[in-house]
Amino acid sequence: MANWCSFKMMVRGEPKNVDTFYGYLTDYENSPRYFARIFNAEKDSESCAEGIKTLRLSGDCAWSVYSCMCEGKYTYYSESHESDPKLTCLREVTELLHLEVEIQSEEPGMGFWEHFHYKDGDCLCDDTGDLLSDGFDMDDVA
Repeated sequence: MANWCSFKMMVRGEPKNVDTFYGYLTDYENSPRYFARIFNAEKDSESCAEGIKTLRLSGDCAWSVYSCMCEGKYTYYSESHESDPKLTCLREVTELLHLEVEIQSEEPGMGFWEHFHYKDGDCLCDDTGDLLSDGFDMDDVA
């Protein structure tokens, strides 16, 4: 469906912070922060080693990961954060919760893919491309 973006995500950090982040994706009503227009986010796997939790999940959002989870031109965060302070973005949340988050997405209706990687508020990767010409594979996520 056009304007429906599917994503795979890896979240890594202290267990309580990973769980808090998951709440931002899934519990708009009860969470102190939330990401805009996330339709669903389902846990695929969880593991914990040496006090660090890794959560892998998949989900769907409106338009693009960029528009729903990032800040900048044409994003829900940049357009609405002043009027809705609960609205958050990856930079803000990964810095606040000391997390590493990597996301790969595709939007086949419009024919593009995205790859984002944030760690402790720093954007390590912000890449997009054309699905048809770039040979993107959703299974390549971290």
